[in-house]
Amino acid sequence: MIRLAILLLGARALRRKWRILATAGAVWLLVGGLMLADLSDGKMSVVVDTLGVLLALQGIVELVAGCLLGLRSGSSHILRGLTFMVAGFLVADIPWDNNIASALLFGLAFVADGIIRTGSALLVRSPRWPQAVLVGILEVCAGILIHAGHPLPHRLTVPFFLALLLLFTGASLVTMAVQLRRLPSGASVTSLPLFASRFWHTRRNNVVEEWGGPDTPQQRLFVRVWTAMGSVRGARGLPVLRRYVAAVDHNGIVSTGHAALEMTPDIYVSHYPAVEIDRSGDEFRRLLNAGPENNVPGLLQPSYQEEAADWCPADRTVVFNRFNAPALRAFWQEYSRDATYNLTARNCSTSAIIALDAATEGILGDRRPLLRFCQILTNPDFWLLQIIRGRAEVMTWTPGLALDYASVLRDVTEGSDRSWRRRVADAWRRRKPAGSDAADPGS
Repeated sequence: MIRLAILLLGARALRRKWRILATAGAVWLLVGGLMLADLSDGKMSVVVDTLGVLLALQGIVELVAGCLLGLRSGSSHILRGLTFMVAGFLVADIPWDNNIASALLFGLAFVADGIIRTGSALLVRSPRWPQAVLVGILEVCAGILIHAGHPLPHRLTVPFFLALLLLFTGASLVTMAVQLRRLPSGASVTSLPLFASRFWHTRRNNVVEEWGGPDTPQQRLFVRVWTAMGSVRGARGLPVLRRYVAAVDHNGIVSTGHAALEMTPDIYVSHYPAVEIDRSGDEFRRLLNAGPENNVPGLLQPSYQEEAADWCPADRTVVFNRFNAPALRAFWQEYSRDATYNLTARNCSTSAIIALDAATEGILGDRRPLLRFCQILTNPDFWLLQIIRGRAEVMTWTPGLALDYASVLRDVTEGSDRSWRRRVADAWRRRKPAGSDAADPGS
């Protein structure tokens, strides 16, 4: 979470503020420690209740905006609104239910995430898969203990995990602040040690990471996605698997879809295997292993127009108006030197997302960086963004996850300074008359 916030703000905006960031991290550590020490008395429950109220209010705003836009165009707003309202109800300390409902849902979430994390680690076998399996097992055990109400009673579950979250994020913030202090001038924040992990592309060469807008007013950034469902006729399987993993046609051939990033007029990030991979069921399962034994020569497509003409147009597109063109160019100059392809570790979606990371570095640090930092961390969309990223880092980036991530990231970067009143007003201007709702080709 802290890494993503620092990426959006950029080193130039925060390097001189490292002492304030370190102090903020220390305060978070203190509050988290006080909450842990105060679990039995409940005097610090005001922190939990405040969070619950803010989530519920954000949910109401999203729900109103979604209803104004209509069922099809506003479905994502409606879903987010309901999610935030339910989360606010569960987080808030409501005496009459003794927080049993929230504790049971927390436990269920831990068990489900632990099972998914363990299964994904065993299937994908990334370099750190044993640690991922251990974390998954611990999550399942924690979920079982939460359901049992031992050693913590149900009413203390939410405050306990919120305190742990404050402790972990506070420690990360202090560590990041110290690393920012030592970062050379002009270097990318991704060269910091905290970014040296899976699915973060470490850019060690100095780059121009100060955001000054696109090179020209007409320049735009596009995230192009061919969803698995949209690229297969007669797709079979569970809807959630077709949306986020892969779809299977009537011949048993697996399609994972495709993702690419385009910056007009000359940057096109579209990574594909040079020789078509056998996507039959058994062979596909073998190729999911992220080890180097599954590396194959790759192909970098020349342009979206040529790729669409050779295959088909992307069925979803997310458009960005704010992006860091110099940083993206520096990234692509370095990344395109190696076209090696790996279905799980270095595929089309991972390439598009780390290119998007480069393109969004520092774009929110143009003014009042500390205020921006607070706005980012209190934006529920940012938390949703981190959840999507966390899910991808457990397994791998897929076109479905890349589409969700790009859509929410656009909301965070281009709507982060919109008040609740302006969000509702924008939805009112964009509303559609009843019965005229049509599918939105974009996102």
